[in-house]
Amino acid sequence: MTTLEILHWNDVHGRYAALARASHRAKQIRAEAEHPVLLMDGGDIEESSVRLSALSYGTSGWRALRAAGVDVAVPGNGGLMRYGPRVLPRYAEALGSPPVLANLGVDGGLLPGVAPYRLIDAGEVRVGVIGITVPASVYGSFGMQEFGLFQCVDRAARQVRREGADVVVVLSHCGVDLDRALSWDARGAVDLIVGGHTHTLLPDGDRAGLPIVQAGNYAEHLGRVRVQIEDGRVEVVSMTVEEIASGGPQDPAVLQEVSAAECDLEQWLAEPIGSSQGADFDPLTGGGAARLMAAALLARHPADVGVIFPAQLDAGLSTGVVRRCDLWALTSSPANAATATVTGAQLRRMALSGATDENAARSPRFLRGRSFGKLVMVGAEITDGEVLVGGERVRDDRVYRVTGCDIELSTYGGLFTAEPDDLVLHTPDILPEILEAYLVGT
Repeated sequence: MTTLEILHWNDVHGRYAALARASHRAKQIRAEAEHPVLLMDGGDIEESSVRLSALSYGTSGWRALRAAGVDVAVPGNGGLMRYGPRVLPRYAEALGSPPVLANLGVDGGLLPGVAPYRLIDAGEVRVGVIGITVPASVYGSFGMQEFGLFQCVDRAARQVRREGADVVVVLSHCGVDLDRALSWDARGAVDLIVGGHTHTLLPDGDRAGLPIVQAGNYAEHLGRVRVQIEDGRVEVVSMTVEEIASGGPQDPAVLQEVSAAECDLEQWLAEPIGSSQGADFDPLTGGGAARLMAAALLARHPADVGVIFPAQLDAGLSTGVVRRCDLWALTSSPANAATATVTGAQLRRMALSGATDENAARSPRFLRGRSFGKLVMVGAEITDGEVLVGGERVRDDRVYRVTGCDIELSTYGGLFTAEPDDLVLHTPDILPEILEAYLVGT
Protein backbone atom coordinates (compact mmCIF):
# COMPACT_ATOMS: atom_id res chain seq x y z
CA MET A 1 0.00 0.00 0.00
CA THR A 2 1.26 3.48 -0.94
CA THR A 3 0.12 6.71 0.70
CA LEU A 4 -0.13 10.08 -1.05
CA GLU A 5 -1.19 13.35 0.54
CA ILE A 6 -2.59 16.31 -1.37
CA LEU A 7 -2.60 19.78 0.18
CA HIS A 8 -4.72 22.48 -1.40
CA TRP A 9 -6.07 26.02 -1.18
CA ASN A 10 -8.17 28.15 -3.51
CA ASP A 11 -9.42 31.69 -4.06
CA VAL A 12 -6.58 33.42 -2.24
CA HIS A 13 -7.47 36.70 -4.01
CA GLY A 14 -4.24 38.56 -3.33
CA ARG A 15 -4.02 37.87 0.41
CA TYR A 16 -0.27 37.39 0.28
CA ALA A 17 0.33 37.56 4.04
CA ALA A 18 -2.24 34.82 4.58
CA LEU A 19 -0.72 32.83 1.72
CA ALA A 20 2.67 33.03 3.44
CA ARG A 21 1.13 31.56 6.60
CA ALA A 22 -0.57 28.75 4.70
CA SER A 23 2.67 28.07 2.83
CA HIS A 24 4.60 27.84 6.09
CA ARG A 25 2.21 25.18 7.32
CA ALA A 26 2.30 23.30 3.99
CA LYS A 27 6.09 23.18 4.03
CA GLN A 28 6.03 22.02 7.65
CA ILE A 29 3.71 19.15 6.73
CA ARG A 30 5.92 18.20 3.80
CA ALA A 31 9.04 18.23 5.94
CA GLU A 32 7.47 15.94 8.55
CA ALA A 33 5.70 13.54 6.17
CA GLU A 34 7.05 10.06 5.46
CA HIS A 35 5.00 9.87 2.26
CA PRO A 36 4.85 12.06 -0.88
CA VAL A 37 2.93 15.33 -0.51
CA LEU A 38 1.65 17.49 -3.39
CA LEU A 39 0.40 21.07 -3.14
CA MET A 40 -2.32 22.39 -5.48
CA ASP A 41 -3.89 25.82 -6.06
CA GLY A 42 -7.56 25.90 -7.08
CA GLY A 43 -7.51 29.26 -8.91
CA ASP A 44 -8.06 32.98 -8.37
CA ILE A 45 -4.79 33.96 -6.77
CA GLU A 46 -5.39 37.34 -8.51
CA GLU A 47 -7.37 40.26 -7.07
CA SER A 48 -7.98 43.58 -8.84
CA SER A 49 -8.60 45.44 -5.56
CA VAL A 50 -5.08 44.56 -4.32
CA ARG A 51 -2.60 47.02 -5.78
CA LEU A 52 0.32 44.66 -6.39
CA SER A 53 -1.95 42.07 -7.98
CA ALA A 54 -3.83 44.56 -10.15
CA LEU A 55 -0.78 46.42 -11.41
CA SER A 56 1.12 43.22 -12.16
CA TYR A 57 -1.86 41.75 -14.06
CA GLY A 58 -2.03 39.07 -11.38
CA THR A 59 1.48 37.79 -12.10
CA SER A 60 2.75 38.59 -8.60
CA GLY A 61 0.39 35.98 -7.17
CA TRP A 62 1.72 33.28 -9.47
CA ARG A 63 5.25 34.17 -8.39
CA ALA A 64 4.13 33.72 -4.79
CA LEU A 65 2.62 30.33 -5.63
CA ARG A 66 5.95 29.19 -7.01
CA ALA A 67 7.73 30.37 -3.86
CA ALA A 68 5.19 28.42 -1.82
CA GLY A 69 6.12 25.26 -3.66
CA VAL A 70 2.83 24.76 -5.49
CA ASP A 71 3.12 21.77 -7.78
CA VAL A 72 0.18 22.55 -10.05
CA ALA A 73 -2.39 25.34 -10.40
CA VAL A 74 -5.49 26.07 -12.46
CA PRO A 75 -6.34 29.56 -13.77
CA GLY A 76 -9.47 31.02 -12.22
CA ASN A 77 -11.71 33.65 -13.73
CA GLY A 78 -9.96 36.46 -11.82
CA GLY A 79 -7.20 36.98 -14.37
CA LEU A 80 -8.90 35.61 -17.47
CA MET A 81 -12.01 37.77 -17.25
CA ARG A 82 -9.97 40.94 -16.76
CA TYR A 83 -6.98 40.51 -19.03
CA GLY A 84 -7.88 37.65 -21.33
CA PRO A 85 -5.70 34.71 -22.34
CA ARG A 86 -2.71 36.91 -23.15
CA VAL A 87 -1.72 36.76 -19.44
CA LEU A 88 -1.45 32.97 -19.31
CA PRO A 89 2.13 32.73 -20.67
CA ARG A 90 3.15 35.24 -17.98
CA TYR A 91 1.48 33.08 -15.35
CA ALA A 92 3.28 30.01 -16.68
CA GLU A 93 6.65 31.78 -16.52
CA ALA A 94 5.95 33.04 -13.00
CA LEU A 95 4.84 29.62 -11.75
CA GLY A 96 7.65 27.78 -13.49
CA SER A 97 5.25 25.37 -15.20
CA PRO A 98 2.15 25.65 -17.37
CA PRO A 99 -1.15 26.12 -15.54
CA VAL A 100 -3.54 23.26 -16.28
CA LEU A 101 -6.61 24.17 -18.31
CA ALA A 102 -8.40 21.76 -20.62
CA ASN A 103 -11.90 23.12 -21.21
CA LEU A 104 -11.20 26.51 -22.82
CA GLY A 105 -9.46 27.23 -26.07
CA VAL A 106 -9.07 29.57 -29.00
CA ASP A 107 -9.27 28.75 -32.71
CA GLY A 108 -9.91 25.12 -31.86
CA GLY A 109 -6.70 24.71 -29.84
CA LEU A 110 -5.55 25.26 -26.29
CA LEU A 111 -5.10 28.71 -24.84
CA PRO A 112 -1.49 30.00 -24.92
CA GLY A 113 0.77 29.04 -22.06
CA VAL A 114 -1.34 26.22 -20.60
CA ALA A 115 -1.41 22.44 -20.63
CA PRO A 116 -4.63 20.43 -20.44
CA TYR A 117 -3.09 18.26 -17.74
CA ARG A 118 0.13 17.57 -15.89
CA LEU A 119 1.70 14.26 -14.93
CA ILE A 120 3.55 14.55 -11.62
CA ASP A 121 5.66 11.79 -10.11
CA ALA A 122 5.22 11.78 -6.34
CA GLY A 123 7.54 9.07 -5.08
CA GLU A 124 6.37 5.86 -6.69
CA VAL A 125 2.99 7.31 -7.56
CA ARG A 126 2.24 9.07 -10.84
CA VAL A 127 -0.53 11.65 -10.49
CA GLY A 128 -2.42 13.06 -13.46
CA VAL A 129 -3.94 16.47 -12.80
CA ILE A 130 -6.56 17.85 -15.23
CA GLY A 131 -7.46 21.56 -15.07
CA ILE A 132 -10.91 23.04 -15.71
CA THR A 133 -12.35 26.48 -15.05
CA VAL A 134 -15.67 28.33 -15.25
CA PRO A 135 -17.47 28.46 -18.63
CA ALA A 136 -16.28 30.72 -21.43
CA SER A 137 -19.45 32.85 -21.27
CA VAL A 138 -17.94 34.60 -18.24
CA TYR A 139 -15.15 36.00 -20.38
CA GLY A 140 -17.15 38.12 -22.81
CA SER A 141 -15.50 38.73 -26.15
CA PHE A 142 -11.95 37.57 -25.50
CA GLY A 143 -12.51 35.09 -28.30
CA MET A 144 -12.25 32.02 -26.12
CA GLN A 145 -14.39 28.98 -26.78
CA GLU A 146 -15.56 26.30 -24.40
CA PHE A 147 -15.07 22.62 -25.01
CA GLY A 148 -17.68 20.21 -23.62
CA LEU A 149 -16.71 19.99 -19.95
CA PHE A 150 -17.65 16.40 -19.16
CA GLN A 151 -16.33 15.08 -22.46
CA CYS A 152 -13.15 17.10 -22.03
CA VAL A 153 -12.49 15.63 -18.59
CA ASP A 154 -13.24 12.12 -19.82
CA ARG A 155 -10.81 12.43 -22.74
CA ALA A 156 -8.06 13.86 -20.55
CA ALA A 157 -8.59 11.21 -17.86
CA ARG A 158 -8.26 8.44 -20.42
CA GLN A 159 -5.11 10.05 -21.79
CA VAL A 160 -3.37 10.42 -18.43
CA ARG A 161 -4.23 6.80 -17.61
CA ARG A 162 -2.58 5.78 -20.89
CA GLU A 163 0.47 7.79 -19.85
CA GLY A 164 0.75 5.88 -16.61
CA ALA A 165 -1.24 7.88 -14.07
CA ASP A 166 -2.03 5.89 -10.91
CA VAL A 167 -4.23 8.66 -9.51
CA VAL A 168 -6.34 11.11 -11.53
CA VAL A 169 -7.29 14.47 -10.01
CA VAL A 170 -9.47 17.18 -11.52
CA LEU A 171 -8.29 20.60 -10.36
CA SER A 172 -11.43 22.66 -10.82
CA HIS A 173 -12.27 26.34 -10.63
CA CYS A 174 -15.86 25.67 -11.67
CA GLY A 175 -17.60 25.88 -8.28
CA VAL A 176 -19.02 23.25 -5.99
CA ASP A 177 -22.33 22.73 -7.83
CA LEU A 178 -20.68 21.98 -11.16
CA ASP A 179 -18.09 19.84 -9.37
CA ARG A 180 -20.90 17.76 -7.85
CA ALA A 181 -22.49 17.30 -11.25
CA LEU A 182 -19.14 16.32 -12.74
CA SER A 183 -18.48 13.90 -9.90
CA TRP A 184 -21.35 11.67 -11.01
CA ASP A 185 -20.30 11.73 -14.65
CA ALA A 186 -16.61 11.13 -13.92
CA ARG A 187 -16.97 8.10 -11.66
CA GLY A 188 -14.51 5.42 -12.67
CA ALA A 189 -12.37 7.89 -14.63
CA VAL A 190 -11.39 10.38 -11.92
CA ASP A 191 -10.43 9.72 -8.30
CA LEU A 192 -10.74 13.19 -6.73
CA ILE A 193 -11.95 16.74 -7.50
CA VAL A 194 -10.00 19.59 -5.87
CA GLY A 195 -12.23 22.62 -6.25
CA GLY A 196 -12.48 26.40 -6.06
CA HIS A 197 -14.45 29.43 -7.29
CA THR A 198 -17.44 29.32 -4.90
CA HIS A 199 -15.30 29.91 -1.77
CA THR A 200 -16.92 26.84 -0.22
CA LEU A 201 -15.42 25.41 2.96
CA LEU A 202 -15.93 21.65 3.02
CA PRO A 203 -14.52 20.60 6.44
CA ASP A 204 -14.91 16.88 5.73
CA GLY A 205 -15.06 17.01 1.97
CA ASP A 206 -18.07 15.95 -0.04
CA ARG A 207 -18.68 12.43 -1.30
CA ALA A 208 -21.12 12.84 -4.15
CA GLY A 209 -20.34 10.66 -7.15
CA LEU A 210 -16.69 10.85 -6.09
CA PRO A 211 -14.77 12.79 -3.42
CA ILE A 212 -14.75 16.61 -3.69
CA VAL A 213 -12.73 19.05 -1.59
CA GLN A 214 -12.61 22.85 -1.37
CA ALA A 215 -10.87 24.96 1.27
CA GLY A 216 -12.92 28.15 1.59
CA ASN A 217 -10.96 31.23 0.56
CA TYR A 218 -8.25 33.80 1.32
CA ALA A 219 -5.77 31.09 2.50
CA GLU A 220 -7.60 30.92 5.81
CA HIS A 221 -7.63 27.13 5.61
CA LEU A 222 -5.33 24.47 4.24
CA GLY A 223 -7.03 21.42 2.78
CA ARG A 224 -5.57 17.96 3.34
CA VAL A 225 -6.47 14.80 1.44
CA ARG A 226 -4.99 11.41 2.21
CA VAL A 227 -5.05 8.87 -0.60
CA GLN A 228 -4.04 5.21 -0.49
CA ILE A 229 -3.14 3.19 -3.57
CA GLU A 230 -2.96 -0.60 -3.50
CA ASP A 231 -2.95 -3.02 -6.43
CA GLY A 232 -4.25 -0.30 -8.76
CA ARG A 233 -7.13 0.62 -6.46
CA VAL A 234 -7.31 4.25 -5.28
CA GLU A 235 -9.08 5.16 -2.05
CA VAL A 236 -9.53 8.65 -0.63
CA VAL A 237 -9.34 7.77 3.06
CA SER A 238 -9.64 11.25 4.59
CA MET A 239 -10.53 14.83 3.62
CA THR A 240 -9.93 17.54 6.23
CA VAL A 241 -9.08 21.22 6.51
CA GLU A 242 -6.79 23.01 8.94
CA GLU A 243 -7.54 26.57 10.00
CA ILE A 244 -4.52 28.82 9.50
CA ALA A 245 -4.09 31.14 12.49
CA SER A 246 -4.06 34.82 11.48
CA GLY A 247 -0.99 35.54 13.61
CA GLY A 248 0.90 32.38 12.74
CA PRO A 249 4.40 32.08 11.27
CA GLN A 250 4.94 33.02 7.64
CA ASP A 251 7.00 31.44 4.92
CA PRO A 252 9.97 33.77 4.27
CA ALA A 253 10.28 32.54 0.69
CA VAL A 254 6.79 33.80 -0.12
CA LEU A 255 7.40 37.12 1.63
CA GLN A 256 10.69 37.58 -0.23
CA GLU A 257 9.08 36.85 -3.59
CA VAL A 258 6.25 39.29 -2.91
CA SER A 259 8.83 41.91 -1.95
CA ALA A 260 10.77 41.23 -5.16
CA ALA A 261 7.55 41.58 -7.16
CA GLU A 262 6.95 44.93 -5.47
CA CYS A 263 10.44 46.12 -6.46
CA ASP A 264 9.96 45.01 -10.07
CA LEU A 265 6.62 46.78 -10.15
CA GLU A 266 8.05 50.03 -8.81
CA GLN A 267 10.73 50.08 -11.50
CA TRP A 268 8.11 49.60 -14.20
CA LEU A 269 5.87 52.26 -12.71
CA ALA A 270 8.69 54.80 -12.49
CA GLU A 271 9.11 54.97 -16.28
CA PRO A 272 8.03 58.32 -17.80
CA ILE A 273 5.44 57.95 -20.56
CA GLY A 274 4.30 61.48 -21.49
CA SER A 275 3.17 64.83 -20.17
CA SER A 276 -0.05 66.37 -18.88
CA GLN A 277 -1.59 69.80 -18.46
CA GLY A 278 -3.07 68.54 -15.19
CA ALA A 279 -6.46 67.01 -14.42
CA ASP A 280 -8.44 67.19 -11.18
CA PHE A 281 -10.59 64.34 -9.88
CA ASP A 282 -13.85 64.23 -7.95
CA PRO A 283 -15.45 60.87 -7.07
CA LEU A 284 -18.95 62.26 -7.66
CA THR A 285 -18.50 64.34 -10.81
CA GLY A 286 -15.30 62.83 -12.21
CA GLY A 287 -13.58 66.14 -12.86
CA GLY A 288 -10.91 66.62 -15.49
CA ALA A 289 -9.50 63.14 -14.95
CA ALA A 290 -12.76 61.51 -16.07
CA ARG A 291 -12.98 63.81 -19.09
CA LEU A 292 -9.40 62.90 -19.98
CA MET A 293 -10.21 59.20 -19.76
CA ALA A 294 -13.33 59.62 -21.89
CA ALA A 295 -11.25 61.52 -24.46
CA ALA A 296 -8.71 58.68 -24.50
CA LEU A 297 -11.50 56.17 -25.08
CA LEU A 298 -12.83 58.26 -27.96
CA ALA A 299 -9.37 58.54 -29.48
CA ARG A 300 -9.04 54.75 -29.44
CA HIS A 301 -12.59 54.07 -30.65
CA PRO A 302 -14.06 57.19 -32.34
CA ALA A 303 -17.76 57.86 -31.74
CA ASP A 304 -20.22 60.70 -31.23
CA VAL A 305 -20.10 60.48 -27.44
CA GLY A 306 -17.63 59.14 -24.89
CA VAL A 307 -18.86 58.15 -21.42
CA ILE A 308 -17.35 56.91 -18.17
CA PHE A 309 -18.32 56.57 -14.53
CA PRO A 310 -16.07 58.26 -11.95
CA ALA A 311 -15.95 54.92 -10.11
CA GLN A 312 -13.49 53.74 -12.77
CA LEU A 313 -10.96 56.33 -11.55
CA ASP A 314 -8.98 56.99 -8.37
CA ALA A 315 -7.08 60.25 -8.74
CA GLY A 316 -6.14 63.16 -10.99
CA LEU A 317 -2.88 64.15 -12.71
CA SER A 318 -0.43 66.92 -11.86
CA THR A 319 0.92 69.23 -14.55
CA GLY A 320 4.16 68.11 -16.16
CA VAL A 321 5.88 64.80 -16.76
CA VAL A 322 3.67 61.77 -16.26
CA ARG A 323 5.17 58.52 -15.07
CA ARG A 324 3.40 55.21 -15.44
CA CYS A 325 2.71 55.21 -11.70
CA ASP A 326 0.74 58.45 -12.13
CA LEU A 327 -1.41 56.80 -14.77
CA TRP A 328 -2.09 53.72 -12.69
CA ALA A 329 -2.87 55.95 -9.72
CA LEU A 330 -5.45 57.70 -11.89
CA THR A 331 -7.00 54.37 -12.92
CA SER A 332 -6.02 50.77 -12.38
CA SER A 333 -9.42 49.64 -13.68
CA PRO A 334 -9.29 46.38 -15.65
CA ALA A 335 -12.33 47.50 -17.67
CA ASN A 336 -12.21 47.19 -21.44
CA ALA A 337 -13.39 49.79 -23.92
CA ALA A 338 -16.85 49.18 -25.37
CA THR A 339 -18.74 50.69 -28.29
CA ALA A 340 -22.38 50.55 -29.31
CA THR A 341 -24.93 52.20 -31.55
CA VAL A 342 -27.92 53.59 -29.67
CA THR A 343 -31.08 55.40 -30.62
CA GLY A 344 -31.63 58.98 -29.64
CA ALA A 345 -34.16 57.80 -27.04
CA GLN A 346 -31.64 55.36 -25.56
CA LEU A 347 -28.94 58.01 -25.45
CA ARG A 348 -31.28 60.44 -23.71
CA ARG A 349 -32.29 57.86 -21.08
CA MET A 350 -28.66 56.90 -20.55
CA ALA A 351 -27.52 60.49 -20.08
CA LEU A 352 -30.39 61.54 -17.81
CA SER A 353 -30.25 58.37 -15.71
CA GLY A 354 -26.48 58.69 -15.34
CA ALA A 355 -26.92 62.22 -14.01
CA THR A 356 -29.28 61.26 -11.16
CA ASP A 357 -28.21 61.19 -7.53
CA GLU A 358 -29.85 57.78 -7.17
CA ASN A 359 -27.70 56.10 -9.83
CA ALA A 360 -24.60 57.99 -8.71
CA ALA A 361 -24.99 56.52 -5.20
CA ARG A 362 -25.32 52.92 -6.38
CA SER A 363 -22.51 50.71 -5.09
CA PRO A 364 -22.72 47.22 -6.60
CA ARG A 365 -20.54 44.43 -5.30
CA PHE A 366 -18.15 44.47 -8.26
CA LEU A 367 -17.12 48.06 -7.41
CA ARG A 368 -15.69 46.88 -4.06
CA GLY A 369 -17.48 49.53 -1.99
CA ARG A 370 -17.28 52.43 -4.43
CA SER A 371 -20.26 54.33 -5.83
CA PHE A 372 -20.76 54.93 -9.55
CA GLY A 373 -20.70 58.72 -9.38
CA LYS A 374 -22.39 60.81 -12.05
CA LEU A 375 -21.86 59.78 -15.64
CA VAL A 376 -19.22 61.89 -17.39
CA MET A 377 -19.80 62.60 -21.09
CA VAL A 378 -17.53 64.01 -23.76
CA GLY A 379 -19.30 65.08 -26.96
CA ALA A 380 -22.63 65.42 -25.18
CA GLU A 381 -24.09 67.60 -22.44
CA ILE A 382 -27.31 68.17 -20.56
CA THR A 383 -28.72 71.71 -20.75
CA ASP A 384 -32.06 72.64 -19.16
CA GLY A 385 -33.04 68.98 -19.05
CA GLU A 386 -32.24 68.41 -22.74
CA VAL A 387 -29.44 66.18 -24.00
CA LEU A 388 -27.30 67.82 -26.67
CA VAL A 389 -24.76 66.18 -28.97
CA GLY A 390 -22.46 68.51 -30.83
CA GLY A 391 -24.61 71.40 -29.61
CA GLU A 392 -27.77 69.95 -31.16
CA ARG A 393 -30.70 68.42 -29.35
CA VAL A 394 -30.72 64.60 -29.51
CA ARG A 395 -33.24 63.36 -32.07
CA ASP A 396 -35.21 60.16 -31.66
CA ASP A 397 -35.17 59.48 -35.41
CA ARG A 398 -31.42 59.02 -35.64
CA VAL A 399 -28.74 56.82 -34.04
CA TYR A 400 -25.54 57.72 -32.23
CA ARG A 401 -22.26 55.93 -31.66
CA VAL A 402 -21.16 55.75 -28.04
CA THR A 403 -17.80 54.70 -26.61
CA GLY A 404 -17.44 53.77 -22.96
CA CYS A 405 -16.52 50.66 -21.02
CA ASP A 406 -18.18 47.38 -20.24
CA ILE A 407 -19.76 48.90 -17.11
CA GLU A 408 -21.35 51.91 -18.77
CA LEU A 409 -22.67 50.15 -21.87
CA SER A 410 -24.00 46.95 -20.32
CA THR A 411 -27.01 46.39 -18.10
CA TYR A 412 -25.12 46.13 -14.82
CA GLY A 413 -24.16 49.81 -15.09
CA GLY A 414 -27.85 50.69 -14.66
CA LEU A 415 -28.05 52.85 -17.79
CA PHE A 416 -29.63 50.24 -20.08
CA THR A 417 -32.47 47.81 -19.50
CA ALA A 418 -31.10 45.64 -22.32
CA GLU A 419 -27.68 45.67 -23.91
CA PRO A 420 -27.44 47.43 -27.29
CA ASP A 421 -27.64 44.97 -30.18
CA ASP A 422 -24.20 45.78 -31.54
CA LEU A 423 -22.35 46.14 -28.22
CA VAL A 424 -18.67 45.28 -28.71
CA LEU A 425 -16.08 44.89 -25.96
CA HIS A 426 -12.66 45.82 -27.27
CA THR A 427 -10.37 43.38 -25.54
CA PRO A 428 -7.76 42.92 -24.27
CA ASP A 429 -6.72 46.58 -23.68
CA ILE A 430 -7.68 47.93 -20.25
CA LEU A 431 -8.18 51.54 -19.17
CA PRO A 432 -4.64 52.42 -18.00
CA GLU A 433 -3.19 51.02 -21.22
CA ILE A 434 -5.64 53.07 -23.30
CA LEU A 435 -4.78 56.21 -21.35
CA GLU A 436 -1.06 55.56 -21.71
CA ALA A 437 -1.39 55.21 -25.48
CA TYR A 438 -3.37 58.45 -25.60
CA LEU A 439 -0.83 60.45 -23.60
CA VAL A 440 2.08 59.04 -25.60
CA GLY A 441 0.29 60.07 -28.77
CA THR A 442 -0.51 63.56 -27.56
